[in-house]
Amino acid sequence: MTALMHEEATVTQEGVISRLHAITDPCSAATNVPLSIVEMGMVEDVKVASGNVVVALRMTSPLCHALPYFQMEIERVLAGVPGIGAVSCTFDHGGNWQPDNMTVGAQRKLAARREFVQRRAAR
Repeated sequence: MTALMHEEATVTQEGVISRLHAITDPCSAATNVPLSIVEMGMVEDVKVASGNVVVALRMTSPLCHALPYFQMEIERVLAGVPGIGAVSCTFDHGGNWQPDNMTVGAQRKLAARREFVQRRAAR
C-alpha cells in the first residue's frame, strides 16, 4: 500500500503532493540546483474530489513558457494511480509566487550554490 492510498484506494492530498516531488522545475535544473515543484513552493493547492485531482500551481514568472511541461508531468506522475480519475491543472501565470514560498531546504540549496559560484568567481 503506498502513501497515496488508504485501504479503499482513497486518494489523499498528501499522497498527491508526495508524488509531485518527482517533478523538477526546469529553471532550477538549468541553474544546477534541481528542485521539485513542491520544494519551489509552486504547488499552491491540491484538491481531490471523487477521484478527480486539480493541482493549482503558482508560476515563478509571468513569462514562464513551461506550462505545458508542468501539465504533462503532473498527468504523468499521477497516471495509473489507483483511485485517480481525471487530472487537471490551473496556473496563476506568475502573479503569486515569492521566493519565501520555497521550502527551507530549497532556500539552503540555492544559497549554497550561490556561495559556490561567488567563490569561483572571486578566484
